[in-house]
Amino acid sequence: MKKISLMSKAIYSTVILLTFLANIYAANSAEYPMPAVIGATDLSQGEGVEKILLSENLKRDLRSFAASLSNDDIAQQSMFNKIALLSLRGDLTAINSNITQQKNTIEFSHYQLFLQTRLALGEKGVSKQTFSDKAYSLMTSQFENFNDEEFVQMSLALGWSVSGAKDYVFNIYKQLHNKPSLSQNDMVNIAVNTHLYHVLEAIIPVANKVMSSEQKRRFIIQPDVLVKLNNGIELSTTIVRSRDQVKPNSTALQFTIYADEAAHIKTAMHAAAHGYIGIVANSRGKRSSSNHIVPWEFEGEDAFALINWITKQVWSNGSVVMYGGSYNGFTQWATAKHMPKGLKAMAPYVAANLITGLPYENNIALTGNFEWPLYVTNNKTVDNSIYNDWQRTDKIVNELYTSGRPIVDIDKIANKPSPWLQKWLAHPEDDVFYQNMVPHQKDYQRINIPVLSITGYFEGGQISALNYLHEHYKYNSNANHSLLIGPYNHWSAQNKPRSHHSNYELDPVALEKDTEEVVFEWFDHVLYGKPKPKLVQDKVNYQVMGANQWRFADSLQNLNQQTLSFYIQQAKPNEKQNYLLGREASLQPEKYIEQTIDMTDRKEQRNLAPWPVIQESINKQGGIQIETSAFVQDMELTGAITGFFDIAINKKDVDIGFNYYEVTANGQVFHLNNYRSRASYADDMSERLLLVPNTKRRVPIVNARFTSKLIKKGSKIVLVLNVNKNEQAQVNLGTGRPVNYEHISEAGEPLNLKWYLSSQIKLPLKPWVNN
Repeated sequence: MKKISLMSKAIYSTVILLTFLANIYAANSAEYPMPAVIGATDLSQGEGVEKILLSENLKRDLRSFAASLSNDDIAQQSMFNKIALLSLRGDLTAINSNITQQKNTIEFSHYQLFLQTRLALGEKGVSKQTFSDKAYSLMTSQFENFNDEEFVQMSLALGWSVSGAKDYVFNIYKQLHNKPSLSQNDMVNIAVNTHLYHVLEAIIPVANKVMSSEQKRRFIIQPDVLVKLNNGIELSTTIVRSRDQVKPNSTALQFTIYADEAAHIKTAMHAAAHGYIGIVANSRGKRSSSNHIVPWEFEGEDAFALINWITKQVWSNGSVVMYGGSYNGFTQWATAKHMPKGLKAMAPYVAANLITGLPYENNIALTGNFEWPLYVTNNKTVDNSIYNDWQRTDKIVNELYTSGRPIVDIDKIANKPSPWLQKWLAHPEDDVFYQNMVPHQKDYQRINIPVLSITGYFEGGQISALNYLHEHYKYNSNANHSLLIGPYNHWSAQNKPRSHHSNYELDPVALEKDTEEVVFEWFDHVLYGKPKPKLVQDKVNYQVMGANQWRFADSLQNLNQQTLSFYIQQAKPNEKQNYLLGREASLQPEKYIEQTIDMTDRKEQRNLAPWPVIQESINKQGGIQIETSAFVQDMELTGAITGFFDIAINKKDVDIGFNYYEVTANGQVFHLNNYRSRASYADDMSERLLLVPNTKRRVPIVNARFTSKLIKKGSKIVLVLNVNKNEQAQVNLGTGRPVNYEHISEAGEPLNLKWYLSSQIKLPLKPWVNN
């Protein structure tokens, strides 16, 4: 479940957030009985959740469960779960202490306000109205003393959706409903998400009333200004100005397809609190616009015309900056393709691109978020029902994989026609269709404004964000483009990170990043000459995991050139050993390691990224494990894997991949990232070059993900080479026909894949030098 105010910031954050919040970090073998009301309730219909949430017995049982946990049990939880469990215990002191230690004063304000209200009432069993009245009084007295920035930060922190919380916990109940007994992790999941709903139900409606009054006192808010462009296109915009503004000012603009007026007001207020005119504009066809909704294709030209309109308004000083994440990062690059005169800087984070993110990654069509086109085009805002039942979505994706039907059938399996998805699936390569949307080659020569890109090591769309950067520098010698990157996922790269990603606890310095605060500080530096943000000191600004340090470099290209070349050793290991990666090239380059894979076997999955990030062992998934020797000194791993694989197959095409790990001296396994690439497009994403069966072919490693980590002495780097065959993406059967239309019946004989020892794998390693 995610905050409604953040809904407009992600193209596929739903999947990532659900996985993140469902993950529990404590491990315990204790078993618990299913809470009676959950086990006895019919969950086939949505009404069942009401009965469960109204159960006083369940509330009591969950409070008892939280009280029964040891302090160590709670300490091992993620911050998200820890605060919820402490709230169930009614321990406001412990909550405040944990929040202070994390240097995060407002992220969990809903729990603090909930317990403050209960303590102020000093009695149990009060009516909802009495609780609401006291909460209103407490919030009013607190909020009116905030300055504008503090008020907006609190508004964002309290931007939760009560209905979203209900949908999420309903799915938790359905997920666990048929289990004969529950683990401690299951019980934590039920307790945390049930309690979160009750807290939000009590606090958010009251908070919204208080914040509505406060925002009117502080800001001039125009929630839906319809801008009519010269070409007949209409755009709905939300415009917010500080009541203290007395002269024309710079404008901070987000351009988005995620139409949500309440969220837009908060976003624009935040810009106004930083001294800008805040504007959030919606794509054509959204909200009050009478045009047809067209995702992706016309965002650049529409935003170009809108910026020209903005610069002519009496409140504008002629300068516009753009910012925002995911789809809103894409719209900035789409706008920059046309380079309006008024655009002075932009800060795209986790910027999306259809051909290098979703639905395609290295020309492989992914199944993740296949319902997104319906989410944004079903109505004038967004269709929140689309993601309500993730179990149903999982079943659809699983059926696509197990049935072996082509990926173009996925909307048929879902019984929801998706013409936009079908249009994108009709373009499997980087052709004019995509090139017309964003800058292409010489277009980058015109983009001489400062750019700040932000992304993360665990960000599914990192490839898109870094591709824009690479292309910008490749085609523009005057590019002024900086990168901020750290151990963040799609959500945390756009916001304040939480304490953990999966079961990896972030370094304290990684928690210092607050994306929008960094961006506004950077805008102030660019426009007004104010100091640089602390975390943006050079062209590449990256956090070294495990070292608790930020580091800075003058070029991503130079950083990626600091590599060590490795080669697969020719010696065949025994059953207890793995193939070694050595520094010396093989003296027998025509030797190879061989795999035979039945592409019709859908009981197995290969090259899936493991979860959680830290595990006790490696699951090879039928792949070939190759590993370095243990390092004799501390090493810095910073950059992306490059090099090439020499392969031969008995078919015309194959999707290869690998999982990439650090294995420590004590055997702990840290998953660094996952790679997948279509061999026929590895040389050129715009033109398919099929393989000649049983003929050696050099396949470059392209668009591998960037990461940075301190690799301690005694650790080693491990790759598991494999064919990409899993339900997260289409399966390439190697027929040479368009893969989007391949059916399992065409698979033919098993795939025979030879990995030649002449392959060269360049790892971005160098000796660690402590700052």
